[in-house]
Amino acid sequence: MNYYDNNIIKYIDASIVLNPFFDEWYRIVEDILRNPEFQKRKLFMHHHNITVWDHSILVSFKAFMASKYFKADKRVCAIAGLLHDFYSQAWISTPELEKLENGKYTTLMKEKKPWYKMHGFTHAKDASINYVKYFPKLEDKKITNAILRHMFPLNIIPPRYKEGLIITTVDKLSSVRELPSITYVSKKVIHKTYAILSNVNRI
Repeated sequence: MNYYDNNIIKYIDASIVLNPFFDEWYRIVEDILRNPEFQKRKLFMHHHNITVWDHSILVSFKAFMASKYFKADKRVCAIAGLLHDFYSQAWISTPELEKLENGKYTTLMKEKKPWYKMHGFTHAKDASINYVKYFPKLEDKKITNAILRHMFPLNIIPPRYKEGLIITTVDKLSSVRELPSITYVSKKVIHKTYAILSNVNRI
């Protein structure tokens, strides 16, 4: 394990690190993981209680593994999976992110916008532009298309390549698993409703 940077490894789920194919995947994405701008995604929240860093690593590794089964380009799957949510602006605010570079990553969050310009509809295009800005040597038509089209069917044009279909599928499956359980949501709704009714009764 001396080959790996401990400052990176400690932020990757052990089930991935201990996988027999971890080394092969790591060698493809190491430069991205070390990149200071990508490292900031540890502060970007994705869904519920998982960061963009964690989600992106999960999608990247699972897509990389799927590429072996579907005979797809493993490099494209690993890189596109890691950068598919490399958007420039956060959509969930946290105190740490608000402090980072004077709120640079939360400015658009404060603007009112129509529904079709909300994060779900726009972040794929943002990420497809942002990855080229920070990783110009990685620019590739399959990677770009996989990132740009990963929100299908919310964005109506499907991915053009097999690798993009893998990213889209893995991303959807991972995102569903990240969402809070029905039990968790029910408890939150009950507590919120109880608090509102308690306040109403005091009036």
